[in-house]
Amino acid sequence: MTRTVAIASAVYLAGYSVVSLVTGQSNVWVGDLAQLVPPLAFAGLSIALARRSTGQVRLFWNLNAAHAVVWAVGQSVWTYYDVNAGRVPVISPTDPIFFLSSLPLAAALYGRPEQEKPRWLFDIIVLDIVLIGLFAAFAYVYFVVSLVVTGGSEDVYHTNLTQLLNARNFILAAWAAWLWRTARTEPWRRMLAIYCGGLTLTFVGGILSDVLDAAGNHGSGSLWDLAWMMPYAVLSLAAARAYDERLFAPAEHAPPLSRLPVVSLIAVALLILIPTTDEIARRVLDVSPLTESLRTRLALTMMIPFGVVVVVREFLSRRALLRAGQQLVSTREELAQKEKLAAVGQLVSGVAHELNNPLQGVLGYAELLALSQKDQPESEELRAIRDNANRAAGIVRNLLTFAGRATPARSWQQINGVVREAAQRRVPFLQLAGTRLDFRLAERLPLVYLDAARFQQVLINLIENAEAAIDTSGAILIATRREPDPDRIVIEISDNGSGVRVEDLSKIFDPFFTTRGVGEGTGLGLSVCYGIVREHGGLIRGENRDVGGAIFTIELPVTADSQEQRDVFDQALPAGTARNENPADSLLEPVAANRKARILVVDDEDSNATLVRRALDQAGYDVESTTLSRRALVMIERTAYDVVIADVRMPELNGQELYSRVCQIRPEMSRRFIFITGDIDSEDTLDFLDRSRCGYFMKPFNLERLTSAVTTLVGGPGDDRIG
Repeated sequence: MTRTVAIASAVYLAGYSVVSLVTGQSNVWVGDLAQLVPPLAFAGLSIALARRSTGQVRLFWNLNAAHAVVWAVGQSVWTYYDVNAGRVPVISPTDPIFFLSSLPLAAALYGRPEQEKPRWLFDIIVLDIVLIGLFAAFAYVYFVVSLVVTGGSEDVYHTNLTQLLNARNFILAAWAAWLWRTARTEPWRRMLAIYCGGLTLTFVGGILSDVLDAAGNHGSGSLWDLAWMMPYAVLSLAAARAYDERLFAPAEHAPPLSRLPVVSLIAVALLILIPTTDEIARRVLDVSPLTESLRTRLALTMMIPFGVVVVVREFLSRRALLRAGQQLVSTREELAQKEKLAAVGQLVSGVAHELNNPLQGVLGYAELLALSQKDQPESEELRAIRDNANRAAGIVRNLLTFAGRATPARSWQQINGVVREAAQRRVPFLQLAGTRLDFRLAERLPLVYLDAARFQQVLINLIENAEAAIDTSGAILIATRREPDPDRIVIEISDNGSGVRVEDLSKIFDPFFTTRGVGEGTGLGLSVCYGIVREHGGLIRGENRDVGGAIFTIELPVTADSQEQRDVFDQALPAGTARNENPADSLLEPVAANRKARILVVDDEDSNATLVRRALDQAGYDVESTTLSRRALVMIERTAYDVVIADVRMPELNGQELYSRVCQIRPEMSRRFIFITGDIDSEDTLDFLDRSRCGYFMKPFNLERLTSAVTTLVGGPGDDRIG
């Protein structure tokens, strides 16, 4: 956009110059109307930016738009006088309009667009802007209006007004320069540099006009009008630059509370400046006794509202300082509590890691025993072992959650499998209610890297909402498809119920908003869904269908890794095998036939390695295992395994180092790893697992799910689930 605005501005200014020269620099209509276009264009760009922006940035551009509109109003009044009367009087209604147009600009600069302000500081800033406005009004009335009221000389009036406007322009330009030099982020510095250039041109244009055209020989329609058009062209460039840099939100927080006393001193200085200005003016300026008397009374009168605002501002500042002191004490207590929790969390994490290995053995071997006795009912003893082991694992998970060490488990998933598994949990309730559940699932969708358990929570919540919206027997449709532009996977859950009230559509994802009766819902369901979908980089929206009922749409991004995982999955299918991703009876009876494949298990715990090997042996795979990671590297150099299941924390080479070396010697195996780990306390480990985009399991894990992950990775017809 910057390039477009720059070209348009250059063409416009050059076109005006040609027209001005052709008309002899004397066509008033051309000059006056031409000066209206740049500020209105800047106002339009500012409004467009404000609509896209948030927080302090939105306020900044709205104030800039207000300034440009007020300036355009003043120029319109100027045009009226210039055209109808042939000249603009020295004492003109345009003077206060042009002077007041600077107030929104001063407010915009004072607020600093790149800094986000807390509420308490924003209130104080508003009072500061009121002080600035009061002082500007005092200066204008004192030096300009007082002469009009007392019948002073027009020449003195014009001189005072001109110097006051020049002083105003200088202050604004210097203020913008300070913002530019103190901005901490480079994009904001670049934009503010252009913005400062526009305000500097305003000041320079005023000075040149006073010095080079003191007699006023050049009126509207001359090339001198460029001095009033060029600043807005440059300000429009600043707005375009902000759009190109995507400066739609503040980049930093407001300065700390310690700067408040300095700002308070500025406020007090402005208060002192009122009588000081009056004293200096009486000694230096030659005015009539009547004007001097009026100015003295004005100075004394203005000190009253000015003093009230200063007192209120100081009160708010001191209250903010008091609250900050109380918050500091509270923060120290919270920090001490967090340090205690961090120590507890570190202890719990270590204990959990040591407990998870034996728990994995107990649960795993109990699961193997249960699988070996498929044809017989599970014995009471075996059930007790599994229940108590699961209870112990639950206690460990709760301790980790309490200590803030709980970790989401993301892995590559086929979205159709996630959808079917979520729907399966609601089938009994739908059957009781007489509600039909239909599917329209697209085949060969790319895999998605997500936390299956949390995403199923989203789908279950949406299905439950659809159930609640159907009064009697009805139907719920779940559809999946791929949209190419932009590349994304779309999931739609629709019903033929009562739909959502139009006035509620904009609020359905707000926390604690619910359309149900008291005690029937907390109003957090859809807001939690919104948060989970956003965590996965997706979007969710709800709307009413044209034929009745509501439809909720989830969009998930498709990355290059997503398609690569899908291609690997398809290439691993046996020749002539067709994979049906949407069988009619797949909701209740998933197919479970495994393909022969070579698997390597690497775990320094011999019991865990043996456990995983035996489980995969029973599933029909050709499995090898080792407790030495360096030996595993040698084995991989000799053999291209279909899947490598590796622990993350191991002596010699840990899982991360093993993976890195395998990627070097066999790049095609970079997506053939499944990691198992109990190292949930290491951010380095979690970052590695996320970057590798490989599936992983946290100990203790379910052997059936691990087997399913292997099945999906090698391309067998499992239950569409990895990890």
